[in-house]
Amino acid sequence: MKRYLICLLGGMLTGCTSGPVEEMPETAQLVAVSFGKPDLGIPVVLTRSDEAVTPEPTPLPEGATIRIRGYLLGNVGEQTTPAAFSAAASTFEFTYEVLADGSLSPCRVDDVGKKVAGEAEKTVVRSGIYDFYAVSPARPLQKGSGDSYQITDIPHKEDMMTSFVRGVTVSESSRQVKLGTFRRKCALVVFNVAPSKENMLPFNRLYATRLKLSKISSSGAVLIAGEDTGIPATDGVDGETGEVVFETGEFELVEAGADPDNSGLNKTKGVLLPKTAKPFDVEIDVQRDEKTATLKATVDKSISFDEGQRYVFTLEVKNNESRLQVRVLAWNAVPFTDAYVGAPDLPCPDPDINQGVGTEFTVARWKEITWSGNGEAGRGA
Repeated sequence: MKRYLICLLGGMLTGCTSGPVEEMPETAQLVAVSFGKPDLGIPVVLTRSDEAVTPEPTPLPEGATIRIRGYLLGNVGEQTTPAAFSAAASTFEFTYEVLADGSLSPCRVDDVGKKVAGEAEKTVVRSGIYDFYAVSPARPLQKGSGDSYQITDIPHKEDMMTSFVRGVTVSESSRQVKLGTFRRKCALVVFNVAPSKENMLPFNRLYATRLKLSKISSSGAVLIAGEDTGIPATDGVDGETGEVVFETGEFELVEAGADPDNSGLNKTKGVLLPKTAKPFDVEIDVQRDEKTATLKATVDKSISFDEGQRYVFTLEVKNNESRLQVRVLAWNAVPFTDAYVGAPDLPCPDPDINQGVGTEFTVARWKEITWSGNGEAGRGA
């Protein structure tokens, strides 16, 4: 930041960006700029009531980091040309952390966008007309293949989001910038275990201990900077070994309302990179009382883990058989204001798994589960 201010005072960012050097116009000023609370847009509200409903925008997750790149287009009042995010070097970059109230606080980050200790400088820029491009987590953008600015090595389980806004005037009288709605670039997968309503075998405990998805997209994805760019979908076919494992420590109990018998039902959730619609493999370790089983199957349905979508998988256990169900919803929570549109009774029992909307379908079935103390495998059918 100190280097940036020296560049500003000596001219237009000498040595800080590529391009010709020009003196700072007399009308230009240094401005302490701030950014309004970013959000993920307003969720859809399902209701049949006559009462008008105005939901609040969905905030970014607390603790998320954001890197904001600013592109100086010209002086205030000038005609400007939009910046090409994939080709243009930014005039400056600043990094922030999302606080509990949704506001942004300057912070320092490491090479993968995680917050580190240290005091961050205030956001001071030259007045002018700007385009802004933001990424979360606050990963750096570097030139890669095709000479494009891009984020590389994006792993599974990382909630990658981007935002932009164009033609913003920054001046003494216009100090706050409102970023555009952030757009998620990956999918959310939620997995849980539940007894079937038709189950007749008594049990006290039922829960999962491990989930493995394989033949999916490979970790280490690339996202080119741009307004509408996404992470290219890949798959685990033809020798690829893309996989994600959710271990025991990544599971948590469902909310009490979703486990009325206190059976220890649990869930896990995580972010997955987009994949093609080709088949993938699933392996589930599940425990019922003192007995365990490992269920394996190939899912041959057209499931592609599209960006911004939530895939809710439920392993439904019925006696000694089971089936894996899935519903596909928008990632953002959908609040319900009326029970007559398919919603569960309010309050919703664990909204991660019980949104009450979406068509549920079976993606795998096990006709016979062999429960044992040593985890003999059940076979998919």
